[in-house]
Amino acid sequence: MSERSVLNCSELPEHAFDGRAPIWWGNLLLLAIESTMFGIVIACYFYFHQNFSYWPPPRNVPPTTYDTAPDLLAPTSNVILLLLSCVPMYLLDRAARAGKIKAVRIAIVVSIIFGAAAVALRCFEFRDIHFKWDANAYGSIVWAVLSLHFAHLITGTLETAVLGAYVFVRGLDAKHRVDLTVTAVYWYWIVGVWIPLYAILYWGPRLG
Repeated sequence: MSERSVLNCSELPEHAFDGRAPIWWGNLLLLAIESTMFGIVIACYFYFHQNFSYWPPPRNVPPTTYDTAPDLLAPTSNVILLLLSCVPMYLLDRAARAGKIKAVRIAIVVSIIFGAAAVALRCFEFRDIHFKWDANAYGSIVWAVLSLHFAHLITGTLETAVLGAYVFVRGLDAKHRVDLTVTAVYWYWIVGVWIPLYAILYWGPRLG
């Protein structure tokens, strides 16, 4: 009878960072799915685009105008805000890895403020489209893109807030240190995926 080799895993830590953590892979696969979703809606955007002589289409309410591209102030301000929000999120990531609870708490509060501000600015972006969601195909697809990303903004901010509440009340344990680093990756994705979406929605109609 042959002997079986057995690994002794009793000395391994219960929690690990990055690719050694199952939650990290789960989060990565989730982001892959969500990226595919955005790819589909952007494909729909360009499909609708080819069916119109003018993009965005002119407004049908008097006086008719062909200058219907969305305003840039709110979305551009939000892009800058989101890029800046990566700084406290990066500091949160590093502090969580190092187990520095004071730095973690400060970075969490700043990250939540940035997230809440981005959510608030997104509300102005809806207003600046100049079309309601049911006005035409252009209005529907742009509202769909903004709404999907809006949902991620809210989710990312709330996730940071929930983890922050735990850290402030219960302290910083090994499991939640890993959770904070995964939340940072999620937030980087939220910011990163918005850059091409912003270029397509707001600069595409001006350059096309």
